[in-house]
Amino acid sequence: MKFRMSVTAAAATLLLGTAVPASAQLGGLSLPGLSKSSSGAKVDVDAYLKNALTAEVLLRNSLEQLVASLGSKEDIARIEALKQQAAGITDSKEKEAKTQEITKSLAAAASTVDFEKAANEKVKAMDAQQKKTLGAASFNFVLAMLKDKELVGQSQSVIDGIGSNPANLGKLGAVKDTAASLKNQLELGSALAVKVPKLFATVGVKNPPTKASDAPVSVAD
Repeated sequence: MKFRMSVTAAAATLLLGTAVPASAQLGGLSLPGLSKSSSGAKVDVDAYLKNALTAEVLLRNSLEQLVASLGSKEDIARIEALKQQAAGITDSKEKEAKTQEITKSLAAAASTVDFEKAANEKVKAMDAQQKKTLGAASFNFVLAMLKDKELVGQSQSVIDGIGSNPANLGKLGAVKDTAASLKNQLELGSALAVKVPKLFATVGVKNPPTKASDAPVSVAD
């Protein structure tokens, strides 16, 4: 369908972005690496950390719904077991490590899905609510990738800015960890960045996200 191809192409163009040196690319998804923000404007440390957390949660939740809708029973059961393990962990560092393991497992499970085949077969057999839920997940996944890409571009500016403000020195470790986590998220999602949009036409996503500041979609919308 021409509609599906045009929407998919637009989403892919936004995510692939402008060509950059090979060292700054991850699986075809071009990244600005840790270069300074092209705007030259300082980025607020607290806002950066808050936005990074928002992007992380959005990515994990969207992947979880994609896998729940299209993944194999084995993958769904394995991830559910990991979630139960995470629920029983009280140590914050251990819990974070398990959460990261869940996100990696979700991305791996989603990467095994044939999204074009799913759009032509499995999705068409879904009821309206199931399609709506999957549409929100596919929209939010692309949005999470756009958010991550923007934040990675801001990372070095945030790190450099901390040196000029002693009050923020205590946040340097958190910022560096966040910067590394954002790049890891892009690595996890890069293989899916041009696959997930193949669902857009069949799940009713007519206006996919075009910028990181777009609002996520909830199932209730």
